[in-house]
Amino acid sequence: MEHIGPRNAAINAVPGKMELYRDKSGFPIVETEFMCQKNYTSEPIDPNNLSNIIPQGVTIESVQEYHLPALFDYDFSIVGYERKLALALNCQEENSRTFVAVKNGSCIGFGTIKRTCLGAGRVGPLYANDPVVVEVLLKRLIMSMPLVTGFVMNTVSNNVSAKRLLKKLAGPLIEELTRLYRREKLSSDTKKIFALYEVSLAPF
Repeated sequence: MEHIGPRNAAINAVPGKMELYRDKSGFPIVETEFMCQKNYTSEPIDPNNLSNIIPQGVTIESVQEYHLPALFDYDFSIVGYERKLALALNCQEENSRTFVAVKNGSCIGFGTIKRTCLGAGRVGPLYANDPVVVEVLLKRLIMSMPLVTGFVMNTVSNNVSAKRLLKKLAGPLIEELTRLYRREKLSSDTKKIFALYEVSLAPF
């Protein structure tokens, strides 16, 4: 941990390991507001179970370079820190699709789906102000990658709308992880976080 220095850091503990990280590994602060949830199925999912109706004035667009400044600003408003390079690379990654929800020139949500090394479609990040918008985003993401074998979406336990979407897709919960921090808890509006960026690499 020397390379981190005095900075804060977060980790997600698998079942049975929370005490080890808390008491012996330098992550004494336990998140009490939510758990990180891994949802996975190897079975086909049907995006037709999701709505395609979006609010007036909202468009869902495949990400282009000109979207990035607004996307960066929106991401910062959700997670509270800047990660422009990571997001730009995320949008360029091979075997991935990213869509942006736009209203009056502003980003009001975005999401990415990627093909995993096992051939499943993994959704994340998936953020939006409005559950109605995020449902359409999720449908577009899934439909953009039809030849995957399985579905992955990692969520936070206190986002009730995300649970509702997973129920529509029959995406079962397979594991819950406990979040711990080195220095202090990170604050974020988890009602707008429908899928985590990458459960092993980023807090949200």
